[in-house]
Amino acid sequence: MSIRVGKPHSNNWRGWIIGGYVAVVALLAILWGFSLFSPIDTAEINQQYENMHSTAYASAYALENSSKSASETVSELAASSNNLRMTVISNNGIVIADSVENPASMGNHVDRPEVAAALSGVEGRDQRMSETDNVEYLYLAVPAKFQGTPVVLRVATPVSEVNTLAQQFRNTGLLLLLASVALALLIAWFTFSRSSRPMSRLETMRTDFVANASHELKTPVAGIKLLSESISNAYKDGDLEMIPLFAERLDKETTRMQNLLANLLDLSRLEGSASNNAVRESTDMYSAVTTAFESQRARAERRGLKFTFNDNIQEGDPCRVKLSASDATLLASNLIENAISYTEKGGVTVTLDGDDKNLTLSVADTGIGIPIEDQNRIFERFYRVDKARSREEGGTGLGLSLVRHAVERGKGTISLDSKLGEGSTFTVTLPRSK
Repeated sequence: MSIRVGKPHSNNWRGWIIGGYVAVVALLAILWGFSLFSPIDTAEINQQYENMHSTAYASAYALENSSKSASETVSELAASSNNLRMTVISNNGIVIADSVENPASMGNHVDRPEVAAALSGVEGRDQRMSETDNVEYLYLAVPAKFQGTPVVLRVATPVSEVNTLAQQFRNTGLLLLLASVALALLIAWFTFSRSSRPMSRLETMRTDFVANASHELKTPVAGIKLLSESISNAYKDGDLEMIPLFAERLDKETTRMQNLLANLLDLSRLEGSASNNAVRESTDMYSAVTTAFESQRARAERRGLKFTFNDNIQEGDPCRVKLSASDATLLASNLIENAISYTEKGGVTVTLDGDDKNLTLSVADTGIGIPIEDQNRIFERFYRVDKARSREEGGTGLGLSLVRHAVERGKGTISLDSKLGEGSTFTVTLPRSK
């Protein structure tokens, strides 16, 4: 049977999301690009006709009430309407006045489509090349009156100006499109790079964890194997006096492995439930601390340490926190056990205090202390300040990591105050369970 190993699937979701995001951006960019061409010209022409419509009727009203000549009135109206070309045409098609050309040089306009429509009493529109100045115009003509006589008032604007406006709009749209695409790609790159960092870090942490766990397990396993062989050889050689010594050391290594496996299981459980915010369990922190304290009393006394518990909790205070009983005991036990392990003389003081909102557990020792450069790393898995001493004490290197996870599980905080050669104080603050 063969086992097929491929790349981790953890990166696939990022590739699909970023790919889909880029595809959507590309599709929108293409649609936006198409919309910047012929539809803009049509829209701009329609908009220009709307402007001409308003100008034409306003100018027709001014023409009807003007006391000046047709030529003067048309020139003034053209100047006040962004230089639209203005033309006044009689009912028989003769040009009376024009703001650009000499009326005498202009032919009869009775057959012009827009003029014919205005002569029939409705608004007329057309787009064509002017026979007078060979310029393509947009024309709009409306019925009007001049000095009481029915006439046609026509306004016109060069198509080139419409194209210029459309091109300006198109250029602005293209700039916005390029800026939007650049911004979208920047967001995609930023999202991809940021999302890959946690995954890379997680993969590194997983690899380090496996390596460290393997290393920690290798030592007791090798010791157990060696001691079992030594017991067997001693029995064969008749050296029965050495068998109890080897058995005692074998029991020590077995206990060490048992503790390590138990800690690994606790760590896996705490890390696996770290994302669960709905903590329904609660426990009496006072009971957990006193249980942990009493379980370590004999060990502290064997080392000749002064072992003190300062109980600052009022009688009847439930002292409940958002932790399971096992997690609360694990937290207190590891802090107290760690303090005893690294204290050769002096003592260990455990203090439990509280206010209306929080409970505070403090474990202070007069031990060796922790160097400043190590204080930021002591809560990491398998990190030891003094590796030889830790192994001699039977430590697994997971105690403070378990404490940190338990504190986080209880929505609390933990702090350290330590001076090399003078001792350390760990302070845990946990919110009360409502």
